[in-house]
Parts: sequence; structure tokens; C-alpha cells
Amino acid sequence: MTIMASGHPSVTVIVLNFNGRDWLSPCLGSVAATRYDNFRTMLIDNGSTDGSTEMVREAFPEVEVIENRQNLGFCEGNNVGIRLALERGDDYVVLLNPDTRVEPSWLQEMIEAGEARTGIGIVGSVQLRYDNDQFNSWTERALPLLLKELSNPATARPQIEVEWVEGSCLAAKRRMLEMTGLLDPLYFAFYEEIDLCRRARALGFEVVIAPRSRIHHFRGGSWEANAQIQRERNYRCDRSQMIFNLTDPQRSAAVNLGWALRTIATKLREQPTVEKFQDLMRIQLDLWRVAGEIYRKWRRDRSMIEAGGRGCD
Repeated sequence: MTIMASGHPSVTVIVLNFNGRDWLSPCLGSVAATRYDNFRTMLIDNGSTDGSTEMVREAFPEVEVIENRQNLGFCEGNNVGIRLALERGDDYVVLLNPDTRVEPSWLQEMIEAGEARTGIGIVGSVQLRYDNDQFNSWTERALPLLLKELSNPATARPQIEVEWVEGSCLAAKRRMLEMTGLLDPLYFAFYEEIDLCRRARALGFEVVIAPRSRIHHFRGGSWEANAQIQRERNYRCDRSQMIFNLTDPQRSAAVNLGWALRTIATKLREQPTVEKFQDLMRIQLDLWRVAGEIYRKWRRDRSMIEAGGRGCD
């Protein structure tokens, strides 16, 4: 759906895809049924080889398709779409995973929550399991103290401030992105949305959940193919966690290093296997190669907070 001529804030919904053809039809079909009159849908494809883009062009001609020549990762892949949306003047950019199905009012509720206060910068949806209406694992683990309130959206607060929301469904205001910058490609995948939320909160923006906005999220998607891919997923996640710990702009570099070392020790204690040790050593070698980039990110984000804006482009 592409309707850009109402008084409601303009929105671009970005669906990032990498060989996720099987997920795209239910995802884009549910997005097409969205009850909101001022949004466009954009598919960013990260070099898929499974016919994803051909299928979308045929089945969903209203969806704008942009093809990257290679897999740029979650961060830079989404940034391609975010930059275009901001260039076009959109008020909000919404990131949406392909392994999701959205309920008709999902976007309306997110935007209403975001418009409630000028200080709100990021809005997330309540996530349910892909095949039923129970909370999924992210909602249960990230929002355990809110589950009772979220169980009855009709009586829940219109928006609830949280520390972070998952990038599988995240609405970001233009004004905030102009101050924080975009997703940081240093992560490639995982923790990038937590990093963005951290930068937003450091600049005084609120990060909130919209209790009446509901999506169904499988969680895992193309990462669930086989054991080798799952191991790569765990490697990427652990690597990104290290970067996140090393770059907290509100802590000193020495304190950040201490957090990273404690993280390594914890992971080895929880999973004392040769495979885990090998992967952690691989991460350390990888981080050493990008140590300069990690330090510059820490300095850049620290300076951004001191100056009151303008982080990763």
C-alpha cells in the first residue's frame, strides 16, 4: 500500500529480506491490510538468491523493491531504506522483519503512541507468537514486569516507557534519527537496535511500547535453517554484544573493557565447550582487527551526547 496524502504522519515501512521468500507473502499480505492511510512499503533485498524479489514484484506490485548486490547485514541493509525515507521527507521509519504478521491496527497504534509526546523517539509493538496470540519469547524476556498490563491492552497505558525495543518491529521518528544517526554498521546484525535505543535515551528521547499495537513474530526466520547457520547466528550475537559493551558512551573506556571481559568469562562458564571457546577466540581476533573502529564509535557517541546530537550516519 502506498498512500501519501493525508494529515497523518507519513511512514515508510521497511522490510529487510535475505533469502526469506517463504515468509514474505504472509508478511506483506498482512501489511497490505494495514488500517493507516499514509504509508508506503519498501522491500530492501540483501542479495537474495531464492527468487524473493521476483515473487514480490509479481504478487505485491505496490511494494517498492530495492536490491542490494550483496548481503549488507541488518544495519546497513536497513540504512539503505532509512536514508531514502528521510530524503523523501517521511515523519517515521518503521523496521519490520519478514518473519512477522501484523494486525490491521498495528501501525495506527504505533504512530498514535509516538505522537503522544514530542519527546518519544522510538516505539515498539507487543510481540505475539507467530501462530497464536500468546506472548512470544522476546516479550516474555524483555518485558516480564509488564506482562499483566499488556495482557489487557484495552486497560493498559497508551504507551509505556522501556529500555529498548526489538528491531523486528521498531518505529523511529525523523527528528530523533537526525540527532542520533542511523543503525551502526559496525554491528552487522544483533544489538544494533539496543545501541540505537541507548543513543536515543542518552539524548533525552523516550523509548516506548505501544500496548495496543500487536504483531506476530516467529523469531529466527532464515537463521533457523541448520546447525551451522545457528552457530553463525550465535557468533554474530556474541560479537555484537561485545561491541555493545565496549562502546557505552556513558562509561569510560576502561569500565567498558571490564564489562566485555566479564561477558567473556560468563559465556565460558555457562557453556564450557571447545566450540564455544573457539568462537569466542574468533570474536576476539575479529574485534582486534576493528579495534580502531570500536574506539572511534565510543568517542563519536560520547561526543554526540556532549554536543546534544548527531551520531552514526
